Amino acid sequence: MYVFLRFPGFKYKALTFSYDDGSIYDGRLLDIMREYGLKGTFNLNSGMFGNEGLKRMTREETYKTFAESGQEIASHGEFHQGLAELDSAAVAREVLRDREDLETMFQRRVYGLAYSNGSYNDKVVEILKTCGIKYARTTDQTRHFAVPADWLRWKPTCHHANPDLMQLAEAFLADQGGWYYWFHAPKLFYIWGHSKEFEVGNNWHIIEEFAKRVGKRDDVWYATNGEIYEYVQAYNRLEYSALGDIITNPTDKDVYLHYYGKDVMIPAGKTVMVEADKRLIPPQNK
Repeated sequence: MYVFLRFPGFKYKALTFSYDDGSIYDGRLLDIMREYGLKGTFNLNSGMFGNEGLKRMTREETYKTFAESGQEIASHGEFHQGLAELDSAAVAREVLRDREDLETMFQRRVYGLAYSNGSYNDKVVEILKTCGIKYARTTDQTRHFAVPADWLRWKPTCHHANPDLMQLAEAFLADQGGWYYWFHAPKLFYIWGHSKEFEVGNNWHIIEEFAKRVGKRDDVWYATNGEIYEYVQAYNRLEYSALGDIITNPTDKDVYLHYYGKDVMIPAGKTVMVEADKRLIPPQNK
């Protein structure tokens, strides 16, 4: 079937951010994100609140900064330990204690994680599954906009310090256009980093210029890591009839898709019969 995911509102571009550590500079980053309508996920080490040497916010400052921010909170491990270097029991403690503390603090479920120091292996991934972690971000840059297939090895597009950041932004914003539009998969631009890097490098202009270029656009879905994960899971749970023209959405989210060149929305909990010209043959890649 020639069916492609579209983000809410039939948008085929989504943008998300992931920032680590709970630095005292996260507040300034949040101000920039609010100004341009951007969303993302902040990954916290609950065992390191108030560490002055590392410029970490206190527990009270962290709660005040994020509780009503509209951003997502995720785990970064209780004490920022490289998970691949720990034994199995220590990995579980590092993750579960952080989840428990953050969930108690913010009164919301925490099911995402960013690997501290980018450290993970197959053993760690299997342990995360038993700890209730649904997605985990690596530090491996792809330089492309594909939706991940392996959510526990989620590779971002790039770090904000990537010298080609603005070139990637232009490629992301560009429309395929014309007949070829409906043949293409959606674009997901994923940026990661640490807010303290802007302060240490005295280069806040990097994120300000990027935000100004990509923010406040009608053709982009701005979402947290978790919102993207949950939406794609809903899309993947759609159930199709043998001919593919009767589609059931068993989830609690409206799902948008491009079906044989036609935009279709499948409401939450509903079944829809879709009429489309299946004689359309997609152009072939050369």
